[in-house]
Amino acid sequence: MVGKEYKTEIVEAYGRKFIKGNIPEINEIRCMACGNCVALCKKLGPNVLEIVNNVAKVVRPEDCISDAACLVSCPTKAMFLMSKFDPTNPPASV
Repeated sequence: MVGKEYKTEIVEAYGRKFIKGNIPEINEIRCMACGNCVALCKKLGPNVLEIVNNVAKVVRPEDCISDAACLVSCPTKAMFLMSKFDPTNPPASV
């Protein structure tokens, strides 16, 4: 787009660069609380997710590096996209 400037924060992890600020949205009906996403997120470092009331939840969105590793770890595809994190208006999964 001509005339518009977008500012993003770039983070490096695992030898790659990611645009920080996107967090996973979680379909609470599909989530079976297996913990795959939580375990992977903790292992990789950000530690953004936890199981709360038998559903995976984004509990530390400010720490998310937006690598989407959690999406591929979900066997039921309950995590299906990354949405922009806005602290004043977070997605329903937060």
